Amino acid sequence: MDIVILGLLMVQDLTVYQLNQAFKSGIALIYSASYGSILSAIKKLLALNEITFIELVDNGRNKKIYHITEAGRAHFYQWMHADIDGNKLETMALCKVFFLGLIESDSEKKKILENIISSIISMEASLNQLSQYLSHLQLTDDEKKLHGYQFKTLDYGIRSHALAREWAQQLLDELSV
Repeated sequence: MDIVILGLLMVQDLTVYQLNQAFKSGIALIYSASYGSILSAIKKLLALNEITFIELVDNGRNKKIYHITEAGRAHFYQWMHADIDGNKLETMALCKVFFLGLIESDSEKKKILENIISSIISMEASLNQLSQYLSHLQLTDDEKKLHGYQFKTLDYGIRSHALAREWAQQLLDELSV
């Protein structure tokens, strides 16, 4: 959540209301947030000096406009280049691609995409290893009925990671043209 807010503030200064609208629109397909979680993240980012704000009165109402600091920028760029936790692979990979336009250098974009692809390949290997293991189990008919749909969800995971890898590779290939 914090990183997504930093990314949005890299694009432009925003109020809490505007951040909430950004979560409801542009990035909502890959990352959702409640108003309360946005406020909580803002409080944390302020405490870390990664964002700051100016306060002004607009139509008789107090308004805080949030701005990313140099520390926030450094944290954002560090995150863009960091490895992805396997448990959040899809969401974090999509967030990184969503903000990839903030990276000026094509070589840096390539490194980020290569890191994403590497993470996907690693997860694919784990899922395929699990599938291999499970395929060798001797299951009774009742166990097959019980676990059959669980195996189908594993198959979905394998297929979705293969598609994600192909998609990320296509993005990487487009940068090389």
